[in-house]
Amino acid sequence: METITGKTSQAIQDETLLIRRILDGHTELFRQLAGRYAGQVLRMVASLIPSQEEAEEVTQDALLEAFQSLARFDARQASFQTWLMRIAYHTALKHYRQHHKTITVVEVEQCRLDTIPNDETDILLDDTSTDRVILMERAIDTLKPDDQMLLNLYYFDNRPIREISCITEHDESYLRSRLQWIRKRLAITIKSLESEESISEK
Repeated sequence: METITGKTSQAIQDETLLIRRILDGHTELFRQLAGRYAGQVLRMVASLIPSQEEAEEVTQDALLEAFQSLARFDARQASFQTWLMRIAYHTALKHYRQHHKTITVVEVEQCRLDTIPNDETDILLDDTSTDRVILMERAIDTLKPDDQMLLNLYYFDNRPIREISCITEHDESYLRSRLQWIRKRLAITIKSLESEESISEK
């Protein structure tokens, strides 16, 4: 049996036994357990917090919270990996909102999003030329932190919607709708940035 994280039932059982040993007092084993996923946690945190030192600090905060909350982990609800990523997701968002309040999120009206067809959106976002990638990065920076992390989880980490739903605690239907909205939002922003650059060059 494979789970949404690709782990076999045997691997899950082994992990469950390891968690039981930790809760029974062998706390030193948590380093071994968390070490399996620390890299994934750091990558997700760093997708929102670009400072390596800061991202590592937030990652450690998330791992510490997971250790302190381990008794509340319920394997019937999610795998340890997904549970840990959920903690890291909320820890990163909380840190971002507390320490990056000066970053301005550019809003785009829904009526503008409705004017761009899906095929044009696909063309804009699938272009991997250097100039377009730079504009894409600038466009992503204008998204809300929640949307930046959703984009990273789905497109860059290739996580299934079902797992992202567990991590973010949002309904799958909402996430699918939000991802479609984000794609159009990025396409509109890229077009605006290209227009601004064209004007400035004249």
